Amino acid sequence: MRGRLPPEPLRRIFVAAVTTASLVLIPWIGYLAASLPDRHVAGQWKAAWVGFDIVLVAFLAGTAWCAWRRRQLLVPAAIITATLLICDAWFDVLLDWGSRDMWWSVATAVLGELPLAALLLWVAIRLLRLIQRTRWRELGRDGDLPALWSISLMELLRSDQS
Repeated sequence: MRGRLPPEPLRRIFVAAVTTASLVLIPWIGYLAASLPDRHVAGQWKAAWVGFDIVLVAFLAGTAWCAWRRRQLLVPAAIITATLLICDAWFDVLLDWGSRDMWWSVATAVLGELPLAALLLWVAIRLLRLIQRTRWRELGRDGDLPALWSISLMELLRSDQS
């Protein structure tokens, strides 16, 4: 394993990068809110939306394949696909607001994209809990399983001998 950083420095770099990015975005959002025009004509409008929908279809198909084949990648695929669906609903509704297509966008968001996103997130959480429960038993732990957001990764990664 020459040339690789040990796990703890990598974790610290990761945490620092994500924390810094979240802090930098705060003033950036303020700047955008103050400086962006209310209206903007985009030259690549069609390419942006068609490209986004191609990515969405690819992730939907990949998520379906992972589910069909019972692959572990179903968890991140479902989370990514749900996120894309929520983004699609957000932008469709927001950008069509006040237009003649507004109700179509609201209907597809409320009846299609958001329920499917919720289903995908529910499946991902259920699978994470199943994995967590299995590992908890492997470690010989009894009692109630801690909440998904409260258990340390390190606790689940400990070897069985420790």
